[in-house]
Amino acid sequence: MSFMHRRAGRAAVLILLLLVSFLLISAASAQELTPNTGSSASGGGESGSGGAAQQDDTLQESVEEHTGTLDDDNEIYTYPVTLTQGQTILVTAEATSGNLDTVVTLYAPGGEIAANNDDRSGGTYDSAMAHTAEESGIYTVELTRYDGSSSGDFLLTITVGDESLFDVLAELTNVDLSGETLTRDTAHFRIHYTLEGSDSVTQNYVEAVAQAVEEVYQIMIVDMGWPAPPSDEGQHGGSVHYDIYLIDLIGGGEDALGITTPLSIVGDNPNSPEEEEYAATSYISVDNDFDDTGEDPISLMRTTVAHEFHHAVQFGYDVNDSHNWVYEATASWIETVVTPADEDATGYVEYAYQYPELCFGTIDDPEQGSLQYGEWTFLQFMADAYGMSSIQAYWRNIGKFEGFEALEQTLASYGSNVPESIGLYRTKNLAREYRFAPAFNATVWLEETITDVGRWTFTGEGVQELGANYFKVELDAGTYYAGLTNDSGKLEIWAIGVDSERVTTIPLGRGGSFDTTPYSSMYLMVFNPNYDDDLTDCEYYDYDIDVTTSKGDLAPTGATWSAEWYESLD
Repeated sequence: MSFMHRRAGRAAVLILLLLVSFLLISAASAQELTPNTGSSASGGGESGSGGAAQQDDTLQESVEEHTGTLDDDNEIYTYPVTLTQGQTILVTAEATSGNLDTVVTLYAPGGEIAANNDDRSGGTYDSAMAHTAEESGIYTVELTRYDGSSSGDFLLTITVGDESLFDVLAELTNVDLSGETLTRDTAHFRIHYTLEGSDSVTQNYVEAVAQAVEEVYQIMIVDMGWPAPPSDEGQHGGSVHYDIYLIDLIGGGEDALGITTPLSIVGDNPNSPEEEEYAATSYISVDNDFDDTGEDPISLMRTTVAHEFHHAVQFGYDVNDSHNWVYEATASWIETVVTPADEDATGYVEYAYQYPELCFGTIDDPEQGSLQYGEWTFLQFMADAYGMSSIQAYWRNIGKFEGFEALEQTLASYGSNVPESIGLYRTKNLAREYRFAPAFNATVWLEETITDVGRWTFTGEGVQELGANYFKVELDAGTYYAGLTNDSGKLEIWAIGVDSERVTTIPLGRGGSFDTTPYSSMYLMVFNPNYDDDLTDCEYYDYDIDVTTSKGDLAPTGATWSAEWYESLD
């Protein structure tokens, strides 16, 4: 499960990848996990083929190898393993053909998750995890694929031995620099770098990184009050400081600007007043020079550091929430707050505005995950509507609840709910009432222009959960009724009027009357208030709109937005 950060440059459209590899390693002291909706076992599956266990007399390890194919016909494999208390198990999964993205999970005898991993490090979709048994019994190794879209053959290796297997795991996940590794310690960070080979840096660049990370820490942790990520207590980089590695990510073939890699699930983050269950330690890798990006290297480095360090903060709440979108959306939003002069977040909005009909939070969009970055504007909507503290409140709830329940709990504390807030968010996107709107270079997608009374419908495929279609109304000034039909009663419609100063919302529910006379521009927005936690199985809803003249009572107006950055939809 790699989170790809596709950056759109300010001077030109430059597509780069920023990977966030979720590496969930459960050490002996790590807390056992309770399965959640994003990672629970399902189905029966077949046992993969493979050789019998082999005994290594030197290391006293037993090794099993299994091969097989993961695809639509074979979606899950399970393997029972008997462990005694104190034994350590190492599980690795390697794709041997196709585009397979493996996921390995270890279940304890009671059924709870003991360890889980998708990508063992940046630049690979192969998996690796280790765990020391806290109780004797039959454990279960489960092999699946991430999101069901990849397929191919695999080699699964299960090794049982002592805690020295964590050294093997460390080698698999280690950050190797091209020359002698040097370190530069700041107040809160240890920067690992080299002056030799392809990963080499200049001393001036190291100092620029040192300055940037401390500025980000000051704003994010000290000034804004986000809890610092948990320390790995020197287990990874030899220091209690947070580890950052300067490495040639872009030239290394990954086109990655930065990678945040979780290490061990520690359960509770001691740096926060709450008690978390799935907090994890982590480290960051940042490109060593940002050459050939077409952008200012130091500026790009600064916003990358802000983006990646917030991932580290997020892992201090919950390293594996089922709603992946919120990790990238929040990290993109934080760029606009912590490094506003350097931010890259505005480059994603054009793409998000192009697909407003897709379900909110999906990563199943035409560019396979770009949409989640552009949805950072929803975090800004929350900050504007409920205050900056609402974003931290949301993440505290992510540490307690799974999927949409975290958002539901947060919005309820402000007297709102998910459909109401996201419906308003969709109207605000039309108005473009955002501080960075001049840099968006986009307006929301116009579905159709209504030029006469009668029945109208969508021109695409409809509207998915929490998505919206926008219609421009070009009728003579007067009072009209707009109502939905052929939608099984599941959708709602809004009128939106624009004058020189304000954008006014008029919620119509299933249908209602509105007057176009006070406004220079008029729109109808069909909104889908339905939602569930499965963001990989979104459904298009059909509908028609009946538009007639009306003499009925006008629907009351709702929220208003500034029209300062409004642009007509054409």
